[in-house]
Amino acid sequence: MPLVTALNLRPDDRLPELEEAVRVALSSMPELGINDFEVDLVPVLAPEGFHGTVTRINVDLWERPVRTKAALQELATRVATAFQAVAGRDRKVKVVIRPYDVEASGWVSQ
Repeated sequence: MPLVTALNLRPDDRLPELEEAVRVALSSMPELGINDFEVDLVPVLAPEGFHGTVTRINVDLWERPVRTKAALQELATRVATAFQAVAGRDRKVKVVIRPYDVEASGWVSQ
């Protein structure tokens, strides 16, 4: 299950639409095995008075052999484009996908 954290959002961002756009983008490459119902988006609004210009979207995604560097780069581009389609093409966004090896690092509850 990918955890998606969107940092530096604005109070006027349309969160339900952003969540849906990110969810669709993440599941748009079936070969990567990301199911839309597994995407867990955590929106974080920028603090009042903070004028950050870049929204950062972090995606923690379990490693799998089909999730190559090239495929994850394409996925990051799709997520950024989906975000901008809702928030505005002028919005700066950085998408970072961090592969996570659940077998070698940490534990997951059942």
